[in-house]
Amino acid sequence: MLIQETKLKEVSESFVHCMWGNKEFDFSYKGAEGLSGGMLTIWNSKTVTALFLFRGKGFIGHKFSWKGGNYYIVNIYSSCSLCDNRELWSGLLSLKHSFLDGEWIIGGDFNAVKSRSERVGRFGRSSVEWREFSNFIEESGLVDVSCKGKRFSWFCGDGKSKSRLDRFLVEDSLVSSWGVVGQMIGLRDISDHCPVWLMSDKEDWGPKPFRFNNEWFADDNFITFVEKEWRGLEVAGRGDFVLKEKFCP
Repeated sequence: MLIQETKLKEVSESFVHCMWGNKEFDFSYKGAEGLSGGMLTIWNSKTVTALFLFRGKGFIGHKFSWKGGNYYIVNIYSSCSLCDNRELWSGLLSLKHSFLDGEWIIGGDFNAVKSRSERVGRFGRSSVEWREFSNFIEESGLVDVSCKGKRFSWFCGDGKSKSRLDRFLVEDSLVSSWGVVGQMIGLRDISDHCPVWLMSDKEDWGPKPFRFNNEWFADDNFITFVEKEWRGLEVAGRGDFVLKEKFCP
């Protein structure tokens, strides 16, 4: 679990326990500077072993051992400054080219977009940012797997500006071996950023498939029965949510 902008100078074990829900965890953090920033990484201590920690301006990373493999997981909280981001991207590329004995996953708030379509509203930036961020992704050799659900992960308070600032970049080999089907952007809660999950079809099969027998149409009362039951299910919310809840009560 990668968390950004904790706004905490120090993070206690009891605080993380409340978030994780049980005692089988370990964590590391980078304290906030003043009233902003701060990063927190949490993992399952029963199945994952942390081998070493590395950190720098805008990131905190670990080398983990899990199921016989090595993984470099980097938690990102980028600056709003393009100059700072250039320094961050360059540093990450150097680290990735130095640590070759494991698979890489970089995730968090990159504070940059890779195309015009990923940013809407008055906080637009020049194409220089898009081009350089896209070049960083390409040079890293990592994959920005497609989004599921929403298109944007950050929303301004007035709702007029929105961007896809948060994402995961993963090794292409992991997309195949883990069965990664995309990254899901969830709903906002107390933050102006949305949570993002890596989705795997080997671990999350979703709802059971809808089953239908054609012979049911032979019953003259079938259509009337379906209409009555469908209208009897009262669900409030967006159309896609209502449809999902009615099919998978």
